[in-house]
Amino acid sequence: MPAAETARDRSEPRLRQVAFFLTNRLGSLRRAMQLLTDQDVRIGGISVLESADHAVVRLVVDRPDGAVDILTGAGYGACITEILGVMLPPGPRFGMQRVLSVLLGAEVNLWYVYGLILQAEGHPILALQADDLEMAGRVLLGNGFPLVGQDDLHWPEPEGG
Repeated sequence: MPAAETARDRSEPRLRQVAFFLTNRLGSLRRAMQLLTDQDVRIGGISVLESADHAVVRLVVDRPDGAVDILTGAGYGACITEILGVMLPPGPRFGMQRVLSVLLGAEVNLWYVYGLILQAEGHPILALQADDLEMAGRVLLGNGFPLVGQDDLHWPEPEGG
């Protein structure tokens, strides 16, 4: 089955993550975020993986396509990847240990995980990337973890508007 058919047939929602490279210099993250803020792109989650000379920044934003256009126009190497957003149950442990356990039980290898600033229906959201996103989605849904798609994110109204 061609990849396009597989993507079209999947039932679980996905988040669209913007990823870009950044030089590891004082103020470079702030400058990149300012570019997005100046164009009214709202950030709902961020992860920064830093090394000696560069960083990989991953963002969940309200307008992923617009964010990529802004960043690439400013000379950053940017792309969009699909990730899973998992709504965690309430409580002091937020169910993160259970998410990790059910994925481990299904032998799904996680590449990275980070929490979003946004919530869904008052619940924390965990963003994750895995070696088999289809399997991860099925396992999580099968174990009672609702998945959150890009259209499910609720963005607070900007101040003064």
